[in-house]
Amino acid sequence: MNRKHILIVGGTGMLAELTSYLAIEQDVTVIGRDKEKMASIVQRNPETCHPLIVDYREEEALSNALQRAVKQRGPFDRVIAWVHRGSGRAMQLILNHSENSEVIHILGSRANPEYEKRCLCLNAQQTYRQVQLGEMHEMASVRWLTHDEIVKGVLDAMQNQDDYRLIGTRKDDVNVHSRND
Repeated sequence: MNRKHILIVGGTGMLAELTSYLAIEQDVTVIGRDKEKMASIVQRNPETCHPLIVDYREEEALSNALQRAVKQRGPFDRVIAWVHRGSGRAMQLILNHSENSEVIHILGSRANPEYEKRCLCLNAQQTYRQVQLGEMHEMASVRWLTHDEIVKGVLDAMQNQDDYRLIGTRKDDVNVHSRND
């Protein structure tokens, strides 16, 4: 079988189930900081889930870890990155080590998708997509998305190859919005 090499940044928290799901049939390199959470994720698929315990805000450590992963398992075919705002050059470093990848950049609810994309240097071999996290309106209340809703939204965006997908709502938007430009 020809396995793809997938990088998941933030794959031990809200994306933990996505990490486990993708590692069933693919090689998944997962970046996280918490050793206990990482061990829990890796034990589900120990043959295909490969840990990189690193704080992505530490640029040199991140770059070195990504280089090791590519050297060990080959280039990343897909990158799924939940990188918090204010993380310095982390997202750009990830892109620099993912030259021929499909990149799915997960954005927080307050991020400006156009601005986020303009801040990055993408090459012609990269496919860049965005998944933005919104909120859920239920009767008279508003709540954050559950981890399951986030995972489902990211999987849907991957399957449909949306350039942009909003999970939930953002102000006056409809429930799930996608755009293919």
